[in-house]
Amino acid sequence: MELKKLNESIYYSESVRATDRPVLGYVLGENFSIMIDCGNSKSHFDAFIKCLDDQDLPRPQYALITHWHWDHTFGMHAFDGETIVSSATNEILQRLKGWEWDEESVLKRLETKEEIDFAYNCMKKEYDNFDDIAVSTGSIMFKDSLTLDLGDTTCQILKVGGPHEEDSCVVYLKEAGILFAGDAHSGDYYHGEGKIDPNKMLAYVEFLKDLSFTTYVPGHDAPMSKDQIIQVLSRFCNV
Repeated sequence: MELKKLNESIYYSESVRATDRPVLGYVLGENFSIMIDCGNSKSHFDAFIKCLDDQDLPRPQYALITHWHWDHTFGMHAFDGETIVSSATNEILQRLKGWEWDEESVLKRLETKEEIDFAYNCMKKEYDNFDDIAVSTGSIMFKDSLTLDLGDTTCQILKVGGPHEEDSCVVYLKEAGILFAGDAHSGDYYHGEGKIDPNKMLAYVEFLKDLSFTTYVPGHDAPMSKDQIIQVLSRFCNV
């Protein structure tokens, strides 16, 4: 893993499809630093922190979570700072925390459609043993939005919903004009077999059009410009 630089204070790590490791973000602030999502395992999280340490970047005080899916949250237990999640995300994480996380239990949830094949197969590659999975809930909750003043950067986490999940959030770095989007624009894999609801996509695209940013950082792809992402997503809208 290596850190990619978006500007002098904002970095990200690239996604890894084989084990469904998503993009992780980092913002260096004057007052404190944050990270965006905690990864799909302690191993993923630790690799990201090592990259920060190798570049003498301060460890983050807060981690902002974009949505409940395992690949963005199963590294939360390894983070020793405060984790910030929407109340909708936290409600789901609380339910997942009560589940059994051995392979037999995950296979049973495949049968009941509570889990999906892609997630199971990636977990099997990411973890030596399913018993190593640990689910944590957030330590700071918000309903619709929360703003952090990093000193030189205003950071907002905004619950936007969209076609992927109802609890999807984006992280908006106002002064930098950068938007970390998590998976907000992706299809619905847990309820809709990856299909995209065109009406939900249209609402999300309208949200993007109204927001002032230049760089869009998706959870499983390379950064794009605002014009590029709107052009791509508009193909899926009900227009």
